[in-house]
Amino acid sequence: MSRRRLLVRSAAVLSVLFGGLGTGVAHATAGTALYVDDDAAGCSDTGPGSQAEPFCQIQPAADSAGPGDTVHVARNTTRYAPVTIGSAGTSEAPVTFVTAPGDNPAATATARVLAGTSTPAMTFSGARYVDVSGFSLASSGASTLVFSLSQHISYDAGSVSTAQAATGAVGTIAVDGSSSGIALTRLQIAPESGGPAFTSAAGAQDITLADDTTLLGGGISATGTTGIRLAGDTIVTTCGNGISLTDGTSGSVENTVVRPDTTATCPDTGTPAEITVDSASAPRVTADYNAVNPRSSGTDYDWAGTTYGTSQAFLTATGQGAHDLDQTDVTLSTDNTPLIDSADADAPGELATDLHGAQRVDDPLVADTGTGAGDYDRGATEVQDPLSLGMAGGTYENAYAGVPVTFTAGFVNPWSDSLDGYRYTFAFGDGTTATSTTRSVTHTYTQPTTSTKISATVTVYRPDGTTMGTEVSYFFPVRPLPALTGSLDCRSASIQIAPSLPDTAGCAVTAAGFSGYPITGDLITFGDGSTAVSVTGSKSVVRHTYAAAGTYTVTQRLTDSGGRTATDTTLTTVGPSYVATGPSRVLDTRNGTGTAKRQVGPGGVVRLKVLGVGGVPASGVTAVTLNVTDTGATASSYVTVYPDGTRRPAASDLDFTAGRTNPNLVTVRVGAGGYVDLYNAHGHVDLVADVQGYFTTRSSSDDNRMSNLAPVTPTRVLDTRYGTGAAKGKVASGSTTTVTLPKEGQGSGTVGAVLDVTVTGGTGSGVVTVYCGSRPSTSNLNYRAGQTVSNLVVTKVCAGGKIKLYNSGGHVQLIADLQGLYTNSVVDGTSPWGSPFVPAGPTRFLDTRDGTGAPAGRLGANSTLTVKVAGVDGVPADAAAVLVNLTGVAPTTATHLTAYGAGTLPNTSNDNLGPGEARPVLAVIPLDANGSLHIHNANGSLDIVADLEGYIG
Repeated sequence: MSRRRLLVRSAAVLSVLFGGLGTGVAHATAGTALYVDDDAAGCSDTGPGSQAEPFCQIQPAADSAGPGDTVHVARNTTRYAPVTIGSAGTSEAPVTFVTAPGDNPAATATARVLAGTSTPAMTFSGARYVDVSGFSLASSGASTLVFSLSQHISYDAGSVSTAQAATGAVGTIAVDGSSSGIALTRLQIAPESGGPAFTSAAGAQDITLADDTTLLGGGISATGTTGIRLAGDTIVTTCGNGISLTDGTSGSVENTVVRPDTTATCPDTGTPAEITVDSASAPRVTADYNAVNPRSSGTDYDWAGTTYGTSQAFLTATGQGAHDLDQTDVTLSTDNTPLIDSADADAPGELATDLHGAQRVDDPLVADTGTGAGDYDRGATEVQDPLSLGMAGGTYENAYAGVPVTFTAGFVNPWSDSLDGYRYTFAFGDGTTATSTTRSVTHTYTQPTTSTKISATVTVYRPDGTTMGTEVSYFFPVRPLPALTGSLDCRSASIQIAPSLPDTAGCAVTAAGFSGYPITGDLITFGDGSTAVSVTGSKSVVRHTYAAAGTYTVTQRLTDSGGRTATDTTLTTVGPSYVATGPSRVLDTRNGTGTAKRQVGPGGVVRLKVLGVGGVPASGVTAVTLNVTDTGATASSYVTVYPDGTRRPAASDLDFTAGRTNPNLVTVRVGAGGYVDLYNAHGHVDLVADVQGYFTTRSSSDDNRMSNLAPVTPTRVLDTRYGTGAAKGKVASGSTTTVTLPKEGQGSGTVGAVLDVTVTGGTGSGVVTVYCGSRPSTSNLNYRAGQTVSNLVVTKVCAGGKIKLYNSGGHVQLIADLQGLYTNSVVDGTSPWGSPFVPAGPTRFLDTRDGTGAPAGRLGANSTLTVKVAGVDGVPADAAAVLVNLTGVAPTTATHLTAYGAGTLPNTSNDNLGPGEARPVLAVIPLDANGSLHIHNANGSLDIVADLEGYIG
């Protein structure tokens, strides 16, 4: 059986009980109505006691009342004086005292009688056939309610208490030996004096105590009383002696709960039993269906002089208490399921209602173990149907303007009562209401609340139309409807795709909206005509591999069940991965490497096979990086390198004059059949090309050579003129200089570096080779005595960020400026994350000679030219850097050019020129926030030409 909780009576029920419930005695004859109201302006104790002119006190009304009369006493906040009732009614026409409305509005108000001295508050003396109900009596004496020489008196539904200072052996309620037919029912008795709650003297007869409670003192004591009936009482005493029947008392004790006041202190030994029946009374008393729970230091029963610690021992010895309950040290109350539906409905004196006037009800969750109707509870209180109102529930805690929300009337209904016929009125807190025959309704708020919160209520009506009560919801805001939003992020480092997956983009996708409108579609298109991809969830990551390098627009299209849509777009750049090789010589017209052994004449084209040679794979390669050198030219000219099978662009990659040797780094897309073309404009010249690396579209899960380029702010890492990065002074012929890159170049994820290498002040001619590991037979830079010349170099990087520079000629100063790092997929916390390179053109976007990309005119000394590159040949606005073939033309004096992005002019150079020279150099140039680059000229004036060869996303 499960535990049930006692349902506390409502204030309305108490008002009925204490406000004139009646006595249960039939009135066959109607008499005069008398009125008592000490708060009435015209009250008089000598008046007629009419409703218009009531008595001020109860005593004159009691003195005036005769058979069939009813005295109506106003329930006021004041206290009436003690009264002695000697009225005499008849069995057919009793005298009745009831309470009537007064100035006390409390639902539980009673008519209060207070004796400020030892005088009892109410005394029945020589009274007969009198019914009293609804009074609260209090006295400073030992007894508050006294019966003397009285018969057939019923006192119902009230409270009786004595003051704490009062002492005595007589009870708070005392019946003398000349009284009989006394019924004390549904009373709350508080003997605060510590004395007995009730005493009857020898000779008293026919006494009933039913559905009463006692607390704060002693219990029930009857001496030599004939026919006392205790039925359904709850007796709480301080130290045992809950019931004492002595000196030949007869009667019954049934359905009664006896237990101690656990807040009181009692001796460890000698505490009286809870139920005591002496040897003279034991043969004349029956006891059953009780619940006895003494302290651990007390006993259950003292029967005919023998004590019993358990009901089983009591039963075995006396045959009494066959259905009694005892649980030592566990408080027995109506919370305990053994008390529910386990009483004797036919017990002598038992009432059809409990202490509060509630009817007997069957608890469907507890098995019936009592007799008769089977649904009577032990003790003074009947556990009632716990059906009650709860908190108004629903979905309102997530209320949004324009979206229906649900409100539901809440019930505590463990007995699963039918709610058919109930009616509900909802008030939604916005000035609107709705009435429904169902517990739930929906409501749509039209406006959000501002900084305030609102609450809703639901008033519940029973099928008979009476109000059960009103529930209140939690306070809640009405929020604006959340927008449907999505976002795409294809640029953050946290979702960048490793170089081992070239031409592949990774995009973080988020979607958010309103939970009441679930997202029904989240489609991602990648801007290349491929099929859209559907994603689910609030967060996800999608990957897509493109067929070609470039910058694409990725689009997210969201829809929800409310018919709303949202779109977000972003750009993503993909490209091939770079793999460094040898370097390896793949072309030398001087000895017939890669082509015929002869110089290239004016307008001549060398068709050079680059796939499958020099460490370059035979397939899956989109571009190669070559160090191209002219030598032995018979005339000033230029060379353009471009994909075979395509139209030759107007740009140039190598500009030179007769009789000189000049290198330049070139990145060129691979054309038809794996070939690139090298075009010579004028005169005859020998051409040499060393492959430095290639760009591949082939994915690999374990090739750490595959890398992307991370542009860096141009940084000077070597200058032997000042001892930067190496010892100060010219390096000797045949010497090797080791350089350590900055911290970001020292991580295990760094596999290559891009540097602008310059030689100056050479005492003779020679070459410079930049390398890692074993020195190759190729060169990166050719110089003559006294010449200042530079070239872009891509080199592998050894462990710890080390690279080497070998000088073959005379003594010379070496300078190196770091422009970028090639990094693989290793995340080491040091190496920067690279971005894809997208080969382009070559496309000329600047020529100051004819006004291309900037106003026509030479760039003067200490002047800077700003050129917008975003938008040129597909360069996106947020490109990190561009790969440019930068050419200075015909300076008026020796000078150098520095190309840079955002920020101040760095202490680096890209192109070093002598007077009248035209010299190209490949450069990785960062772009500023506007997609522009800046070119600074140090000395004199010159023209500038720039050709785009690709960009870094």
